[in-house]
Amino acid sequence: MPLISIDSRKHLFYEEYGQGIPIIFIHPPGMGRKVFYYQRLLSKHFRVIFPDLSGHGDSDHIDQPASISYYANEIAQFMDALHIDKAVLFGYSAGGLIAQHTGFTRPDKVSHLILSGAYPAVHNVIGQKLHKLGMYLLEKNPGLLMKILAGSHTKDRQLRSILTDHMKKADLAHWHQYYLDSLGYNCIEQLPRLEMPMLFMYGGLRDWTFTNAGYYRRSCRHAEFFRLEYQGHQLPTKQWKTCNELVTGFVLTHHSI
Repeated sequence: MPLISIDSRKHLFYEEYGQGIPIIFIHPPGMGRKVFYYQRLLSKHFRVIFPDLSGHGDSDHIDQPASISYYANEIAQFMDALHIDKAVLFGYSAGGLIAQHTGFTRPDKVSHLILSGAYPAVHNVIGQKLHKLGMYLLEKNPGLLMKILAGSHTKDRQLRSILTDHMKKADLAHWHQYYLDSLGYNCIEQLPRLEMPMLFMYGGLRDWTFTNAGYYRRSCRHAEFFRLEYQGHQLPTKQWKTCNELVTGFVLTHHSI
């Protein structure tokens, strides 16, 4: 799996499989590319690309604060380095903030936007508490946070181990900054600017982000929405078959748009 230089001082590590329409997967704080373990199976239909954002996994650490805008610019640079003019962006949880920001600032780069557990701002109490708990545990007991995140994403012991080992590689300061900037980010007013085909996936009542779907329904009337009842937030791992089927159907249906 290759490292690619996106400027003279920084390299990103990524995995790539398959051919065809490119889909770039953007991970939430700390977890790195391994959270998309099951999305590698989409290589049957597409060119799937899984970068570790800087400060995460096997990518270089950075010498400046991480932020949503910083990572959105990094995704655009990453695409340029791979000579990809336009791609589908799949953002999971806070990774969706980066995908959305890229859609606002570089719409020429985004053919489709797919968001699992998306939110334009952390407005509800549960979301605020989860972000603050993550930052607290990073300072007091990062090992416990890694155990909680791995356990919440899968019951499979092998995958839990893979996720935990990968999280251990993250720079804790950058992880904390990603959480902090996600907590303060707000793009509600910019949502009408997202005119590309969009797919939103949510869990049921156990998914704290589901209450945000209304923002997107009002501002992005062309978007498609799917709610998986009785499911939580972690759809890419816990409901990966349905997640992958939705991605496949959506992209193939809209690929000529």
